[in-house]
Amino acid sequence: MTRGLILGGVALGAPAVINAVVARRAARLPRPRWGSTRHVELDGSRLAFVHIPRSRRDPAPPMVLLHTFGPGHTGLLWREAAERLARGHDCYVPDWLGWGDSERKARRYTAKVYIDVLDRFLEEVIGEPAVVVAPHRAAAYAVQVALDAPERVAALALVAPQGLGAEGRGDPVLHALLRAPLLGTSALNLVTGERALESHLRRETMFGAEGLGEEVVEAMYRASHLPGAGHALIDSLCGRLGHELEAGFGGKVQQPVWVAWGRQATHPALETADLWLQEMPKADLEVIGGCRNLPHVERPAKFAAALTAFIERQRFAA
Repeated sequence: MTRGLILGGVALGAPAVINAVVARRAARLPRPRWGSTRHVELDGSRLAFVHIPRSRRDPAPPMVLLHTFGPGHTGLLWREAAERLARGHDCYVPDWLGWGDSERKARRYTAKVYIDVLDRFLEEVIGEPAVVVAPHRAAAYAVQVALDAPERVAALALVAPQGLGAEGRGDPVLHALLRAPLLGTSALNLVTGERALESHLRRETMFGAEGLGEEVVEAMYRASHLPGAGHALIDSLCGRLGHELEAGFGGKVQQPVWVAWGRQATHPALETADLWLQEMPKADLEVIGGCRNLPHVERPAKFAAALTAFIERQRFAA
């Protein structure tokens, strides 16, 4: 479906003219007006993150909030939930390498790259066991780090997680198309255009772009057109960022696990939660009504309250 949309759309227009117009409109991302923006070098790559210090002094583990992979997705999507969670926790919201304000090198982006980045971020920036809050594909990365370096993870909060089945090795034809200099740029401009972003948000959320606000939607548009932003997005669109967890991993997870799902979720659907609970029968499941695939974005107050309550029930929060 994605390949057909791209091929059909590119054939209709004048790619060079359209690409020039888009390039002129694109600009640097505005500095976030929440928390403090910082950068860290991890294995020679610059990672950007927002830090929001907790407002209460009660002892509680820090939280690392990971964003989803999609056109224009950055840590900004966590803003409202993060500001609520920061009442009791130091919150760290990174932009993945290749996304947002982080370095966007021309390289191959894979699950292993991001698993290593998360591991290093937890070790070098956080420096103590953290609650890792991870949606969709990022959930499998968080679980893998919890298995490989359990001392870095205090608890897992998985949001509509993926990782129990292989995504495949990607679509080589689509990948070649998107990497083509002129045609690929035109194709990405179609996927990241205003109408395409609005359609994407209608599929992901119950309320679409209107519910996020013009500031967030504009930031998503700009983020998807920053120099180098297409490299990681191409690997995402081609299915190269999926990580399949080994069978029986649940019995090896030592940390408390909280799983959140939107009641009207479409990918993955709520029914998929049963597979995760079979792997981790002690995990807590929170179903949040009135939202689809991004409950932390669609219902930030409910999401933050439910996650906070779960963390407060754990011994380390006492």
